[in-house]
Amino acid sequence: MSTTLATASAGSRLSNEPGRALLAMRGQHLVTDSPPPLGGPNEAPNPVELLLAALAACATFVCERAAAEMGIALAGVSVTAAGDFDPRGVCGEPFDPRFQAIRLRLALDGVDAAQADALLHALRTRCPVYTTLARATGIEVSLA
Repeated sequence: MSTTLATASAGSRLSNEPGRALLAMRGQHLVTDSPPPLGGPNEAPNPVELLLAALAACATFVCERAAAEMGIALAGVSVTAAGDFDPRGVCGEPFDPRFQAIRLRLALDGVDAAQADALLHALRTRCPVYTTLARATGIEVSLA
């Protein structure tokens, strides 16, 4: 018996303004800007911020779902993702532009230490964004 994989997709196209692109996902649209060093207007989130936002959002939803499945009365989840990279590589200089470190900080309201550990385990094993990024670079996870 084979499992049908879920497929997610997103598209991007340049707008009429330099350094700005329009993103499309399932009929939804979002604007993204490149940062000033790349000639962008820097008014909308840049792709690096969107990647970190995707990680934070995915972690939030996995914790919410896992808590419901485990019968944990989770009162709230707040997640912050931050990452360090060398912007010189993005600008064409001979430096590695990958994230050198990613930090994920979770505030889990209404849970005890054992429940928090169970939710962190769910995050580390079930979040597709986390598991993909963690295999590419280490991600430090901590509780607030």
